[in-house]
Amino acid sequence: MPKAKLSWQEKLIKQEKKAREQGYPKVIEITGTMTTRWGTGTCIIPAPLEVNDIMRTVPEGRLITINQIRQILAVKHSASIG
Repeated sequence: MPKAKLSWQEKLIKQEKKAREQGYPKVIEITGTMTTRWGTGTCIIPAPLEVNDIMRTVPEGRLITINQIRQILAVKHSASIG
């Protein structure tokens, strides 16, 4: 019998559990070839649930861009960029 497909909520929870095990969210130093594109400072690599929480705060009928999400995450974690 085929395995039932996971809902998006189940997938998100599964991803979040895996991300927490791997130590996300991470604030990393911008080094090496990353500096040519992003400059110097720190970068936040968020956990999936953090991004989902930000998207859920957007009122229905409104828009939030990826750059706005990145900025919110950067401020939240005191990083240079998200």
